[in-house]
Parts: sequence; C-alpha cells; structure tokens
Amino acid sequence: MRAITVYTIHEAEPEHLARVTEEMRVLGAPRIRVVDCGDHFFALEGTHRLHAAAALNLTPEFDVLDQDALVDADSLDWQDLQRGEQYTAGELVAEAYSPIQAQALRFEV
Repeated sequence: MRAITVYTIHEAEPEHLARVTEEMRVLGAPRIRVVDCGDHFFALEGTHRLHAAAALNLTPEFDVLDQDALVDADSLDWQDLQRGEQYTAGELVAEAYSPIQAQALRFEV
C-alpha cells in the first residue's frame, strides 16, 4: 500500500458533509474521478464524498485520468463550463485549482 494525496476543489460545507457521511455509512466507499498531477491527484468531483470517506477511514475507488483525457462538461456540476463541450482534465485542474480553497486529503491505496 502507498499513501496518495488528493486535493479537493473547495472546502466541504458542514451540513452537506454530515448528510453525505451518514449516507456513506450505508453505501460504503465512493467512486471519484481524479486527475494525475504527478506527485498528487486532483479531484474533479466529490469534495464531500472524499471528506466523508476520510472521516470514516474508507478508501474511495479512484478513476484516474491523465492530463490529456477528455471530460464532458455535462458530467460535472460546474457552473463555469460550457454545456455540451469537452475539456481536457488538465484544463479543468487549471480552472478549478485554488490554493486558498483546495484541501489535501491522504488515502492509502
């Protein structure tokens, strides 16, 4: 096993996190799309699911995308994306990463 670091898009909202954590107690570990950024991963989705998994000591199933992988805008709940368009995973990371809001979580995989 090895430890990986996953950065989230934004901070988790406490009330939403509490609901997701309770759901995850029943459903188990989530599946999350992440982008391989070399020494860490960046989650394109699932901020609350990642925080809930960490709190419950669960390891999510990661769908790892490389920087050039195409992602449909419609598959993400991001307001700034043009519906019907595709973006590379690297473009999405550049768009979403904020050193102020991103939070690092560590998981054993």
